[in-house]
Amino acid sequence: MKKAASLSFLLVCGLAATLFGDQITLKNGDRVSGKIVMADDKTVLLKTDYAGEIKIDRASITNMVTDQVLNVTLKDAGKVQGKVETTAEGVQVQKTDGTAVTVKPEVVTNLRNDASQKAYEREEERLHHPRLNDFWAGFVSLGIANSSGNSITTTVSTAASATRIAGKNKLSLNFAQLYATQSTTLPHGQTANKVSGGLRIDRDLSKRLFVYGTNGYDYDKFQDLDLRVVVGGGFGDHVWIGKKGYLDVFGGGNWNREKYNKDGVNITRQIAEVVVGQEMGYQALSKLKLYEKLTIFPNMSDGGQYRMNFDATASVPVMKWLELNFGFSDRFISNPVFGNKGNDTIFTTGVRVSFDQNKR
Repeated sequence: MKKAASLSFLLVCGLAATLFGDQITLKNGDRVSGKIVMADDKTVLLKTDYAGEIKIDRASITNMVTDQVLNVTLKDAGKVQGKVETTAEGVQVQKTDGTAVTVKPEVVTNLRNDASQKAYEREEERLHHPRLNDFWAGFVSLGIANSSGNSITTTVSTAASATRIAGKNKLSLNFAQLYATQSTTLPHGQTANKVSGGLRIDRDLSKRLFVYGTNGYDYDKFQDLDLRVVVGGGFGDHVWIGKKGYLDVFGGGNWNREKYNKDGVNITRQIAEVVVGQEMGYQALSKLKLYEKLTIFPNMSDGGQYRMNFDATASVPVMKWLELNFGFSDRFISNPVFGNKGNDTIFTTGVRVSFDQNKR
């Protein structure tokens, strides 16, 4: 009795499915009902109430009737809107203005419902006429360390990086901050306090050659550096670009203005610099992301002096958007303000939230 009731229920559901929605008839005689999401020359994506979204080989379809208005793309004839039905003569589109058009099946390149069509048009706009908020990829990281008892210390580090590649143009933004205090020995207070950030714009001239412009800012309390402002540009070469990474080399020139405050005395330097560097990203072991950048700035205003920046990171995904991150930075200056050391290194660990609008 229960089996008969269950069978009757399934038959009623099947009858209801044939009365509502788009209907597809297959070569073996089966009928499938639902809502067509999209179709191309190979497959039809159908959304059903009983099995979710299913893909059907278009070659296995003998008949198709829709009760919803679809966006139909025709070869060399643009787009029409209407309900679709296959007939012996071909594919008939009953347009919204009451007229109908019949074309051969091979002329129909795509079928899309309104939601799918809107998503398609947005993606086309994103690819060919991208907005400023399109194609960004990067991360925001946070590291915190605290100790108490015999030693009382607190360290907070944050970093953010975002890159937008659209066509031949690349825009990169970066920010890093480190703050540390201790209350273990006198004098208590800060042991590190530095902030840096900047942007860079690249433009590809060919498959390998590119030009770039950059603008950077630095503050470091324990180098007595109130502000460093760097503006520059140059040329570069995409030495290697592959599925797992890239290697760029670049060179150019900078104008560097450094303002120090040493024991209440202001010191300002105006410096012309040469720039030589390389940048590499690589994905190893399928999930391990490696990044490294080395830049050397020979001082043209004071021969023999130079700066050097080195950054390296390694990150491993914990979740789809959350990564465990390890970072190392080295900032060297050959002519620090008197009494200060010329080399500062930082090693950080923490987590970072990543994002990538290029993955669809």
